[in-house]
Parts: sequence; structure tokens; C-alpha cells
Amino acid sequence: MAEKLVKYYKYIGDSMGIDGRMKLAFETKIPSLSAANFPDSPENIQKFKDAIQKITGNPAPNL
Repeated sequence: MAEKLVKYYKYIGDSMGIDGRMKLAFETKIPSLSAANFPDSPENIQKFKDAIQKITGNPAPNL
């Protein structure tokens, strides 16, 4: 189960709402409802961190 990917969706949702979640889905190509089914692989985690930095302008937290 992809606990970290789900946590990144929660993080971006808490800070930016639905718009942030939609941008994260667009950037990562992993929809929020499917994130739990993707592995917490180093590649996926980096993809989410890169997307969060692009969206927010700040480094993604280590979750």
C-alpha cells in the first residue's frame, strides 16, 4: 500500500485544496483515488516530491 503517496495527497489537499490535488494528479499521472494502489517506490516518491515543489514553489516535506 502506498502510504506516502496518500500522505502527499493529504498534504497538498490541506494546503491548497482540491485545486492542489488536481494539479498533483496532473503532474504525477497518478489520480488521488488510485494513489493507494501504487507502490511507494523511490521513483514514485520522487515524482510526487518534484510535483509538489513545482506546484507550491517549496520543497516537499519528508513524510
